[in-house]
Amino acid sequence: MSDASASVKPDRFKRLLKTLNQSELEMTGYELADLCWLLLHWPQIVETTESKSEEEIEDGSSNGNSSSSSSESKQKVLGKEEEKKTEPVGHLFPRQQSKDSFVGGGGSLTFPVDNPSDLGSSLSLARALKTLLRRVPTQDRPSILDEVRTVESFAATDQKILNPVFKPTLEPWLELALVFDRSPSMDIWHQTLTDLKTVLQHYGIFRDVQVWQLAFKENNLFLYKGLSKTNSRVYHPKELLNPNGRRLIVVVSDCVASYWRDGRMFPLLKLWSQSSPLAILQMLPEWLWLKTGLGLGAKVTLFSDEPGLTNSRLKFRDVLIWENVFREQNRLPIPVFTLEPFSVERWSSVVVGRSDTKVAGFVLTPDTKEELEPEAELNLTPEEIVRRFRNNASLLAQELAELLAATPTIFLPVVRLIRKEMLPEAGQVQIAEVFLGGILRVRSLGIKESDPDAVLYDFINPEVRDILQLSSTRSTTVNVFDRVSKYIAKQLNLELRDFLAELKKPSTEIGGDIQGVIRPFAEVSARILRNLGGNYLAIAEQLEQTAARTPGSQTSQNTQSKKVPVSVKTLQKLELLPFNFEVVRVNAKGEQIEKESREAQYFSQDLGNDITLEMIAIPGGTFTMGSPPNEKDSYKYEHPQHQVTVPPFFMGKYPVTQAQWRAVASRTDLKVEKDLDPDPSHFKDPPKPPLKRGASDFKDPPKPPLKRGASDSPPFEEGARGGSPTRWDRPVEQVNWYDAVEFCARLSKLTGREYRLPSEAEWEYACRAGTTTPFYFGETITGELANYNASKTYAGEAKGEHRGETTPVGQFPPNAFGLYDMHGNVWEWCADTWHNNYDGAPRDGSAWIENGDDNCSPLRGSSWGDYPFNCRSAIRSSLYRRDDRYLNNGFRVVCVFGRTL
Repeated sequence: MSDASASVKPDRFKRLLKTLNQSELEMTGYELADLCWLLLHWPQIVETTESKSEEEIEDGSSNGNSSSSSSESKQKVLGKEEEKKTEPVGHLFPRQQSKDSFVGGGGSLTFPVDNPSDLGSSLSLARALKTLLRRVPTQDRPSILDEVRTVESFAATDQKILNPVFKPTLEPWLELALVFDRSPSMDIWHQTLTDLKTVLQHYGIFRDVQVWQLAFKENNLFLYKGLSKTNSRVYHPKELLNPNGRRLIVVVSDCVASYWRDGRMFPLLKLWSQSSPLAILQMLPEWLWLKTGLGLGAKVTLFSDEPGLTNSRLKFRDVLIWENVFREQNRLPIPVFTLEPFSVERWSSVVVGRSDTKVAGFVLTPDTKEELEPEAELNLTPEEIVRRFRNNASLLAQELAELLAATPTIFLPVVRLIRKEMLPEAGQVQIAEVFLGGILRVRSLGIKESDPDAVLYDFINPEVRDILQLSSTRSTTVNVFDRVSKYIAKQLNLELRDFLAELKKPSTEIGGDIQGVIRPFAEVSARILRNLGGNYLAIAEQLEQTAARTPGSQTSQNTQSKKVPVSVKTLQKLELLPFNFEVVRVNAKGEQIEKESREAQYFSQDLGNDITLEMIAIPGGTFTMGSPPNEKDSYKYEHPQHQVTVPPFFMGKYPVTQAQWRAVASRTDLKVEKDLDPDPSHFKDPPKPPLKRGASDFKDPPKPPLKRGASDSPPFEEGARGGSPTRWDRPVEQVNWYDAVEFCARLSKLTGREYRLPSEAEWEYACRAGTTTPFYFGETITGELANYNASKTYAGEAKGEHRGETTPVGQFPPNAFGLYDMHGNVWEWCADTWHNNYDGAPRDGSAWIENGDDNCSPLRGSSWGDYPFNCRSAIRSSLYRRDDRYLNNGFRVVCVFGRTL
């Protein structure tokens, strides 16, 4: 190759990249190279039945004798015939039988809507599946000429004998059968499913991609081909079996429908797993899996040391709490993964037999089912409905719900619009949290069943909308209302001013083609604008007067439609109490720049002798764990940063105090594994009076001592329980990791609830409380904000005093979750084993136990004797072994409900 030709290639590559970017692909050079790699491995494309449109398939099946065969196939159902009865509703799933009735449009949408993709980066998904891109000789296609070996053979005979050498035609190793669960709760994922089908069929990773759907009708499960809901031909489940073992079967579901709970899915899954590797693509995040039908099984991790193993030959890793699954001969281990690229990559690595990679999964048995009864409607107040949602939803989902409260018309395209333009960090998972969070209902079912984008939703109660709207700022509400109004006007081919004029007309003057959109929009708009007040109040009154003249409207009838909640069963019924507190933020000089009032929920655990343990409700969410590379004084074992999704849990408001320790440790009747010293602490003297506040003036006006059990935040200069603090208000120290575990076991035995040490992920998530700065106070910390060695500084703050001892808990400002003393005072034990970095760390918030140092567990938060850089939210310490007792080591507890592994 000449030098000239070699120099041209990079220029051509750059020109190709420039051309692609002009087409709005916005690819990097790395992504283009990866795409070229995929093209080199692209199999020869042959037209299959699956590549045809579903309409062509339907047309083809209508010819000849198809009508009779279709009639016969309809009798092939996946369950036994039963009497028709009301279908029991599964957990997490919206009950949608009831609907509003409207004169005219019926509340359904009558215009085409945009469908932005929900799948994310298709190239990242393809990269995650690269391990499956193997090629094997085909058995039904002729061999092809091997040009290289033919030339070599010809040259070996001095070019005298030309003997053609052939090689087998290669094809992708596996084919894929995608089975989409079409229960109503999956409607919010329909665009994702469509995108997933397109990506998998066009990237050439599989020899063939077949798409099926599983639907529940007349108390039976039916299998259809394709994605269209209008398909009428029913197939037998044995259609998916492939005796050569080269077919993957992936069931795509959220696993919340009743047939995932009552045992009807098990025979079907067991049948499919006999000849092919079977897996579940779970649409919900891992922290919600135990609330679905999968939670009736036992959660495990699975791995394989051979490629293409069927489910029965997969190997377990991790201890199960259900011992009988090992004795059950008919058990079924099923890998479960999500659409996150790292999760897809783990599953595909298990399929090809990489024994160093494991994937999450569940073990199901024929007995993993429960008897379902129609769920009774809960008579919750609007405040209780919102509180229940916030206790179970992530922070992003809560923010999305507040934005939707300012949206007069709620349907999936509008939800995607709001998420894309106003909350881009949220994903489809957060949309699912909102729709399954018990705050929404279906407003009308008078729609085409095949178009989930046309379903119109509303809040379960107008007051629920009011509460959520008032949680947002006035400018945000106006912004959302304006964006949605423009979007709806555009879809109706109206100018914005004409659209607003239509809102003020009685329904008799509105065209029938748009009445189903205008009327619900106008009714809800009046309430939203009235909440805004000011100049918007006059517009709200005009809309209300119009609605009052409209027969059949909600305003004219002055009645509330029946509430049909999108129900979520809470972890366990608890009497949660609110308490108010103030959050402080400082700049790099340690100067107060913000002081904000907050409210949190908690429950109080009675330990006897007037000693209580207050547990704060920590909402679930996703956060970035670890320190960024440029954070001052960060350590390599705080890297790499990674996203972690943490389920909701309860955490101790303070580190365990000496009083709480004594209340439990002195109970020898609760002993589980070991004896405990009821009074192990080094600091037994009465604490010194709190230091006077400096120029930043954090102190609130003096408050009277709190009564026992009061829910208000304690004054910073009084004890954790109010009044003068004593030595018993200090955090317990000189307890090792085994002591802390025994304390949690005794506490669980005493209360009947599961108490344990937090995982590192739970601890850091709770400490940060939504912040990304080195400290939850901001860019630095001061001696007025926490108990540490303040004689050293971190940023530009002034030096403070080194107290040289623990201080009573609750003496310093809390974080945004209402947790105290997360920086300094005492180091806090975590449940994990020690790892030198976060490579391979769990992404689900669970404790990282495997392949770590079993003699060492991480400590978090720092102590009274440490410098400020050791007080950062990301700090981890391995200085002490599990059996070490030291005067700066304590702990706090978390409480969880439901099965955990």
